[in-house]
Amino acid sequence: MSLPNCLARPTAAALLALACGAALAQGNERGERQHSGADGAVLYHHYCSVCHGDQGNGRSRATAALSTPPRDFTSAAARRDLHRERIIRSVTFGVPGTAMVGWRTQLSSADIEALADHLHRTFIQPGPTATAPATAKAPAAATSPAAATADAISGTRAHGGHALPGPLPAGAAPRPYPDGLQGDAARGAAYYRVNCVACHGERGDGQGPRAYFIRPVPRDFLALPDPSGWDRARVWQAIADGRLGTEMPAWRQVLDAQQIADLAEHVLTRYIQAPRRPATP
Repeated sequence: MSLPNCLARPTAAALLALACGAALAQGNERGERQHSGADGAVLYHHYCSVCHGDQGNGRSRATAALSTPPRDFTSAAARRDLHRERIIRSVTFGVPGTAMVGWRTQLSSADIEALADHLHRTFIQPGPTATAPATAKAPAAATSPAAATADAISGTRAHGGHALPGPLPAGAAPRPYPDGLQGDAARGAAYYRVNCVACHGERGDGQGPRAYFIRPVPRDFLALPDPSGWDRARVWQAIADGRLGTEMPAWRQVLDAQQIADLAEHVLTRYIQAPRRPATP
């Protein structure tokens, strides 16, 4: 079984190796678990979708970089072989001979169970009558899973120690990066070339070489409906936490806060704040 996230040491040449090595090494160095009782869908988005894909079918931006293809949770073999306990064991301890390593240093037992339940009912045994096994623990948070997922998208809950800001209100002062960070656009341009060009394109117009195969299409930074609603805090959050329902992963699992600020500074100043394209008649 090959389960979440890409698990190799970071290199400048491979997005997969960068993503997995940084996420795993960060958790091991701190010796802490970053989530507690989070919704399984949010956990899947942050830790698994980069390799296994948003649809759970093992088709993602990372697939070509893995010697062992990620597990397709929607296949007949997965329905036959992947019971809940096996998923929990694989997420906890990893799978020898594959890119899948154990996530017990990153996720609590409750988080791993929530993730296993999400995988099982959403991809492996989907259906309107599918229910989580009776032994599953309820999420620690009082908020329902649906509400937690909606909050993660809308930016109304705290995550990773930072508030998730929504659009900048009209007339409000632009919000800075978290923790007093200052972005460096030159460094951010280097991160953008390595990690973002494939989808968002050199010009930031969402026309990267992979864009043709992605649905929904990558964001076009040059044609945002309301670019004035995007300030440093919002761009930082969008990069850090990704976007559920798309192939935009949570880059807080790949880059540290300063690197995200540098990348955000490049995106903001090079593309979002650039002169607008003329509207198409």
